Amino acid sequence: MPQLALFDTPFGELQLSRRPHRERETLQAWDAADEYLLHHLASNEIAADSRFLIVNDSQGSLCTALAAYNCTLWADSAIAQLSANENCTGNHRKAPEFIPATDIPQGAFDYILYKLPKSRSLLKYQLQHLAALVSLPERFIGAAMARHIDQNVVAAFSDYIAPARPSLARKKARLIQLQSAPQSTAIDDDIKTITLPEHDLTLHNRANVFSRDKLDRGSRLLLQGMDKLLHPQRVLDLACGNGLLGVYAARKWPDASVHFFDDSFLAIDSARKNVVANSIAADANIRFSADDCLSNYDGEAFDLILCNPPFHQDHHVGDHIAQTMFRDSVKHLAPTGRLCVVGNRHLGYHVVLKKLFGHCDIIESDSKFVVLLAYR
Repeated sequence: MPQLALFDTPFGELQLSRRPHRERETLQAWDAADEYLLHHLASNEIAADSRFLIVNDSQGSLCTALAAYNCTLWADSAIAQLSANENCTGNHRKAPEFIPATDIPQGAFDYILYKLPKSRSLLKYQLQHLAALVSLPERFIGAAMARHIDQNVVAAFSDYIAPARPSLARKKARLIQLQSAPQSTAIDDDIKTITLPEHDLTLHNRANVFSRDKLDRGSRLLLQGMDKLLHPQRVLDLACGNGLLGVYAARKWPDASVHFFDDSFLAIDSARKNVVANSIAADANIRFSADDCLSNYDGEAFDLILCNPPFHQDHHVGDHIAQTMFRDSVKHLAPTGRLCVVGNRHLGYHVVLKKLFGHCDIIESDSKFVVLLAYR
């Protein structure tokens, strides 16, 4: 059962859970920026039929608090979608309409509430598309913890939507409010393309995709480790990002089925594009899913799970998502299956993997990273 915490808001008391679910949760499903935003709204008269566009509500706290209104959630996160539905249902409130980041909201909104994302590429992508949706500048309200609002963020607002000014701080959070109506400007293509001639691969990376400018060192080492693996029939690229590992697997083992999983819809879209760009037959053997780790997967077990796990969730740094992925992998590996994972040496993944699986070998390493093979 998910752990619940009480969130006392101007719109009622809420019992909220946070994803991924874990025992002895130390993080809340909301932050001081959510509180500031809700108190600011409560000081205004809001018409009962108001339509809200809520962007990047990572755990559904805003959607749940404002569920009496007509809410639409726009986010690049399956966790955000699942959390909003779960928390609204748990509090007997109406769940919001959900629009993945790969689609663009349409129509008129009375209020746009914008939680700033960590990714600067996602910030640009979203602000450019939101500019056309702003009805009144005072009804576009950004929010973030003060330490995450710097000169570059303020400049991004000016460049991509309209000049903006941060508010005074409240509990170390600030609001960001537009100083004028947005001007219509051309929207840039968010795709950044890189080539890996040493692997004969081309990668198209959308906004918010990990390491979209170059091949990261951990993935490079994991590709070397993959050349030492036995031929699998069913492969999972978990936390796939742009799909590099799964594309490499599909190229190396063309008769294998490959399933791509990620929390990010833009990452899944990137993986789709890269399957096509690298001449992989996009047939029934290739599948794509946006999910909270593997929480909703109920298909066949995998022979091989490849994983370069994230070490942060939004601005929270830690290995809790990696730990969830490892536990999910135990559930969904075939009896003779293998989990192949790369991580920084100091994270000590081998300790938890040996405890979960019984065996864990180092198959590649350098001065910073290790590639581990876990099996029963």
